[in-house]
Amino acid sequence: MTQIKICGLKTREALEVVSESGIDYIGFVFAKSKRQITPEEVRKLTAELQTPKRIGVFVNETLDSLLSVGESAGLDGFQLHGSESPELCRSLKEQSGKLVWKAWQVRLDPSDHQIQEYGETVDAILLDSYDPGLPGGTGKTFPWQGIVRFRELVPNVPLFVAGGLSADNVADLLAGYRPDGVDVSSGVETNGVKDADKMRLFIQKVRERD
Repeated sequence: MTQIKICGLKTREALEVVSESGIDYIGFVFAKSKRQITPEEVRKLTAELQTPKRIGVFVNETLDSLLSVGESAGLDGFQLHGSESPELCRSLKEQSGKLVWKAWQVRLDPSDHQIQEYGETVDAILLDSYDPGLPGGTGKTFPWQGIVRFRELVPNVPLFVAGGLSADNVADLLAGYRPDGVDVSSGVETNGVKDADKMRLFIQKVRERD
């Protein structure tokens, strides 16, 4: 079954929808972003709520900072979107005992081969669109045929796909490339706010393909 992550949550209403939906992961953005949130806000939003596994999104934080936020916010894992080294990923996994995902902007050039350095250090790789000015969250798809190459480069690591996904195109992604998981944010929003109907429809489209 395809795993689903809905990222960039900031309201109790959205959390209640995803917590009742049976998806696998939710994402909280601690990096600088219009969806940025604090550990204190996460604790308040999730109080007395049984949520899917909580993944924190970070960019180039220190190991100590990651460990501190992970504990304070009650995270189940970390999604790293910066230039974090394989060594940091390994240390974070060992010291936290939590999931560690490495986000990778797909370039479709020889630089993609560097992802092999993370093959033994992370629990999943999140493939995202390349934008030299952004660490992620572009809202644009990348050429999905690149997924095939990444399966060859890191054959034993689950691959999640992000970037420009919505209920309109996720079925095509799953039919053609069968990633292990999908990650959506802006594609389930209306005017920058998570939309309950769009979230439910996205989940429905994924489950119809499983």
